[in-house]
Amino acid sequence: MFLADISIKRPIMMSMILLVFVLFGTLGFLGMKQELTPDMSLPLVTVQTIYGGAGPEEMETQITKKIEDVVSTVSGIDQIESYSMDSVSYILIRFQMDKDIYIALMDVKDKVDAIVNDFPVDTDLPVVKIYDPLSIPVVDIVLSGSMPITELYDLADKDLKNRFAQIAGVGEVQLTGGQEREIRIELNDKTIIQNSVPIARLAQILAAQNLDMPGGNFQRSTQEYSVRLEGEFENVETIREIEIPTAHGIKKLGELATIEDTGEDVRERTTYFNNRDKFGKDNVVQLSLVKTADGNAVEIYKDVVGVLPEIESTLPAGCSLDIISESASFIEDSVKDTLSNILLGVILTSFVLFFFLHDYRSTIIVALSMPMSIISSFLFMDMAGFTMNIMSLMGLSTAVGILVANSVLVLENIFRHKSLGESKFNSASKGTSEIAVAIIASSLTNIAVFLPLGTMSSIAGQFFKQFSLTVVFATVF
Repeated sequence: MFLADISIKRPIMMSMILLVFVLFGTLGFLGMKQELTPDMSLPLVTVQTIYGGAGPEEMETQITKKIEDVVSTVSGIDQIESYSMDSVSYILIRFQMDKDIYIALMDVKDKVDAIVNDFPVDTDLPVVKIYDPLSIPVVDIVLSGSMPITELYDLADKDLKNRFAQIAGVGEVQLTGGQEREIRIELNDKTIIQNSVPIARLAQILAAQNLDMPGGNFQRSTQEYSVRLEGEFENVETIREIEIPTAHGIKKLGELATIEDTGEDVRERTTYFNNRDKFGKDNVVQLSLVKTADGNAVEIYKDVVGVLPEIESTLPAGCSLDIISESASFIEDSVKDTLSNILLGVILTSFVLFFFLHDYRSTIIVALSMPMSIISSFLFMDMAGFTMNIMSLMGLSTAVGILVANSVLVLENIFRHKSLGESKFNSASKGTSEIAVAIIASSLTNIAVFLPLGTMSSIAGQFFKQFSLTVVFATVF
């Protein structure tokens, strides 16, 4: 065989070629990200719209149906599912697999933005985003402190949320627990009837009074100044002094209603309990960091650990941040466990070969063929954009058996020629050439099975792509 003869006659050259592959494979391994599962780009886009107080029928006719009508004209749609619930409209749009998900996102967003003015006045702006089933929190952080829970929530929402969102790979920061500040204005039925104060009109007066708006500009000499009307409420006393027209003349809002600076009703509460040190805290807010589609959970966790001391130094006295859960450790342990199993398989295989061959040099040859092929495979895996996950590592584990089988067959035929009195060089050349076609055919059958699996365009094909192509890369090497 051509490659066998070159290896025999030019061992140094072939050794250098193999070492080059091993070197670049090692560099590829060191540069690969670690993930639990393969990165998948699913062609799914969601549209969520909130219209407070509306029932399912209202959501269906006034929100959901209008959105469905405009987005159905976008090209490449495979299926549309919609859900109209109390105060919420949720639409899931599935595109064909060959549709670019970011183009689909922009197409849907443009269509929805064009009909926003057709929605009821109190409707929140629709949220259009890519649906990622693996978009789960990778790091959970608890903010605790001695300040009131409303101030603690405000600190997390206005400051910490933005600072953690700036970390590379973080797509969203979700807040759980706490209590958002709320100015509550309560009127009883007797006051409303006696003074003939319509609730809708009162809401309009409050909205008009609580408003910042531009007032144009004026020029003085060569300078131009902008004018801005600052009309937002500064404190509760300002709200109490608002004048309200009633059936008995102008009255202040404080005379008609009870006004309190409080928090909104708590529907979700967070409690932190440290089981190791046996202490708990109720006055806490949880911040959950969700990674982007191309984010890396391990790198995000390392960045959070690095920036946490700096953020804590800027917090008010008595406040602290604690990492309560993260997925990076589990991912790293899973990768290490799989790699150790591959290494253990190579070692045990070498012992079995030595037991049957009774020749340590031949055992070393077969034992070296496995790690050299596996390490070299990392070069192509890195070039293909693969990550270190359970599927790609499972592919390497599967390839180990193929590599051992081919090595043993070639080596056994070489030993047969050597037992017939042939020299080492002739035995290596003839022994390899005789079964080269059979070995190549055997390897190609494996490639013929796994290569189509890695090129499937379905969702299952995306999940198994890294597994199957990793087997192909290792087999080729």
